[in-house]
Order: sequence, then structure tokens, then C-alpha cells
Amino acid sequence: LSCSHLTQLSRRTALGELTRPFRHDPLLETLIERGQQHEEAYVQKQKDSGRTVIDVSVGSGRDVRTLEAMKAGADVIVQAELRSGHWLGYADLLLRTSKPSELGEWSYEVVDTKLAQETKGTTILQLCLYSELLSELQGVMPTQMVVVKPGEPFHIDAYRLDDFLAYYQVVKENLEEAAAVQRATYPEPVAHCEICNWWTTCNERRRADDHLSFIAGIRSDQTMELKAQNRDTLKAFADAAEPLDCPPIRGSVDSFQRIHRQAQIQHAARTEETLKHELLPIEDGRGFLRLPEPNPGDVFFDIEGARHAPDGGLEYLLGYVLNENVTPTFHEHWALNRTQEKAAFEAFIDFLIDRWHLNPGMHIYHYAPYEQSAMKRLAMRHATREDEVDRLLRADRFIDLYAVVRQGLIASVESYSIKCLEPFYGYDRDAELAEARHGLQRLERTLELGAADVLAEDQDIVRIYNRDDCISTLQLRDWLETLRQQMVDAGHDLPRPDLKDGAASETAEERSEAVGRVFDRLVA
Repeated sequence: LSCSHLTQLSRRTALGELTRPFRHDPLLETLIERGQQHEEAYVQKQKDSGRTVIDVSVGSGRDVRTLEAMKAGADVIVQAELRSGHWLGYADLLLRTSKPSELGEWSYEVVDTKLAQETKGTTILQLCLYSELLSELQGVMPTQMVVVKPGEPFHIDAYRLDDFLAYYQVVKENLEEAAAVQRATYPEPVAHCEICNWWTTCNERRRADDHLSFIAGIRSDQTMELKAQNRDTLKAFADAAEPLDCPPIRGSVDSFQRIHRQAQIQHAARTEETLKHELLPIEDGRGFLRLPEPNPGDVFFDIEGARHAPDGGLEYLLGYVLNENVTPTFHEHWALNRTQEKAAFEAFIDFLIDRWHLNPGMHIYHYAPYEQSAMKRLAMRHATREDEVDRLLRADRFIDLYAVVRQGLIASVESYSIKCLEPFYGYDRDAELAEARHGLQRLERTLELGAADVLAEDQDIVRIYNRDDCISTLQLRDWLETLRQQMVDAGHDLPRPDLKDGAASETAEERSEAVGRVFDRLVA
């Protein structure tokens, strides 16, 4: 379901026709290690509750020992091997239930420990398979399957097997058919590419084929539409006189006109070996009309976060640059645990509010929506500075330059990440990107595994990387201001957004006071 091309590559590897490439992925290694810790913690809980636990993971004859443990009526069986025909699976745990089976007055159901807070469809299919294999050993199908998620206490989600078996059987049969014979498939980019060992191989193939996916912002459904209308490469699409020969089955004509112009600019820049950009027509409240008047108090902000750190991730570095002097100055708030995260957040918000009072025209610039979302998330997580964050948001003090760029111009880039735009305004980073990525991975791996000691060397690398992002955001703002001025000089009317004070309405204030009274009573 993730990638039909991967299925065929795996088939050929199993037949000895290909060798599976190795891909070092520290993030995936961290997730595997955290998953093992999560499973071990849940197994320990079973032991602490007095249940008999049998671990069959070590040694040969694992399938035989699994069946022996089931016949003996063990309460918990860890890493059970389940086999039937061509199919094989290793269940994290089998838990004994009171449902009778061929084993006796008991049977088992499958339990899987997962780090994700939302159960994915792939997990359901995996558990359906394990449950079916288990039913052949005990002579009865389990009633439910269980997913255990991290938390204090553990979060237990039970799913009724009969709700999913019909879909599971269809998917299983499709996979068996796909594995039976070699099929011609193409490495279309999919979400699974992010963790796939074959990514480099497939990406090289797409690059050689001038694949449509290299058009910035194109969607997979648009790619399918273009191929159906004989526009199957970036060059072919760029060279076409019109985006499409006939109306699209999905999507609007306008969206295809935009990606058509994107392809033309990318192709022209590639052919002429130069950078190209063009400004888009002005629309109310969009693009360059979102840029406020520059102010000496402006802040240029970027966050580094470890999204897989325990208990919902950790925003471990709030960095920002001020441009008050000749040279931009970088400031930082580090947080290597939850307590420090709260202190860093409070210090940063207090700084912003004080600076706003001194500079009423001040704004906080960032690139992409993550920073605003993180501010809301931190205010709710720590139940602090909520009114201050609300006021900043109501006053539109956070300016997302990504939105300005995407609504205001088209550039000859394959991705609108800030790093891809830097050649347009001539920013050279102090941090070498490959080294910075490794430093980020090492530091985040440490935080995600709950380790206390972060290497000073990794902190230094991440500090430089974050400072680069902040200064780059400043220089991007200045470049956008230059483009805006060119438009004004050309006769365009580009009014600045109105300054807002962020004050709440009377109704909102009354509600806030009422909530505050209830909060105080509950806490008391």
C-alpha cells in the first residue's frame, strides 16, 4: 500500500536479482530504540502485576516455543513467532483472555506497542495478519486486537477484529498477486520515500527521467493528470503552449496554470544556468500586502524541536536575531527537558511583550507556520502566557514569510524551503549543511532517547545552524522589501497592513475572567 514499486524491488531482492542498498538513518534508528524501550516498559508492567511472562525471542525453534507457551497457558508471551504458509510475523505480545479455544478455557489476542499517538492503517493491517495467524494456532479468531501507546499510565486502544477483516483480506490477496509475478512499476515519489533504503536509487531514476515531481509544489494527482495528457516530463510540460489540452478530472484550471508557469521558470533557469523569478499579480491581503513596515524592534525567529522526544516532543531551542546594530545579534533559549522548556518559553514571550511595548510597530518574522503553532502548543502545554500569546496572534505580530513568498512570487527552485531561496539574496551559511544535519540528528537522538547529557559540540553545531536560519529570515525579509519597493516604483499601490493592538473583545475578556475563576477554584 505504501509503494507498489518497493514491492517489486523487494521481490527481486528475495530472488537474488538485486542487492538491497544500505541507508544510514539516525532518526529511524532512534525510533527503533525508543520502540524497544516502550515495549520493555510495558512487559515490565505485566511482570510487576504478577502475571507469568514468557519471552521466546532468544534461541531457535521460536515457533515451537511459542505454541508450547500458549498450551501452558502463560499470561503473557513476548515476541511470539506466528507462521502459516508463506506468511510470518512476530507479535510484540500475546495476552491471555478468557475466551475458550482448542488450547482450553483460554485463548490469546495480539498486542502491539507503538510510539505513535494515532493508530495508523498499516498497524491495523499488521495486527489483522497476526490475529489470523494466531487463530490457526488456537483454533479460534481473537475478538479484538490491542495497541499500547506511551503514557502514564499506558494508553490502551482496542479494535474489534471483525470491523477490519474484510478490508484486510482484499489487501492481502492483492499483495499475494503482486508478489507472484514480476510487474512493471515506476518509482513514483510517495510518503514512504522518507524512510526507504531505495530512495537514492529511485531519485536518480526520476532525475534522469526529468520527472514531473521536481516541479515545486506539484501534487501527485496533478502529476497523474499531466501524464494522462502526454505531459510526462518537466520539459514537456514547460514547453507546452497550454497547461492542459482538456479540463482536468481533478483540480482547478488555475492550479494547473500556476504549476505550468513554475515549470517554465524552472526549465528556463536550468537551460540558461541562471536564477529566475517573477512577481505574481497583487491580490487583497496576500503576498506583498502582508508585509508590515520594517521596524527597529523586529525579531527574526526560528525554533529547533525534537518531535519524537517523550510526551509529545520538545522545543529545545528558541533562537532569534535582532537587527539593531550594524551586525545582527543572535540570542538563544535552550531547553533540554520539560522544566527548561517552560522557562525558555516564558522568558521568550516576556521578552516579546516588553519589546512590543518599547516598539509598537514591532513584528516577529519566521518562515513556515511551525513557529506560530509551537507558540500555541507551548502555551497550552504549560498553561502559561496564554493571554500574551493570544494578544500577539490577534495583533498579527507573527509574520510568516513563507506565505508572502508563495503568494507573491514564483522562483526557479524545486522546493520553497528557505535554504533553496538563499541564492536569490546571496546568503552564505556559516554551518555546512551536511555537518549541521548530523549535529541535529545526534542532539535530537539524545533528547528523544531521554538521555540527560547533550554533547557541547552538537549544541554548538545546532546553535550555528539556528543562527543561520534566523539571519537568513532577516535577509529574506530585506530582499522581499526590495522587490516590494520595485513594485511601488513601477506604480503599484501596496498599502501596509493596519497595526492592531491585539486587545480582546469585551465578550472574550468576560469569558477569560469566568474561566479564570473556575480554574482557581479547581486548583484550590
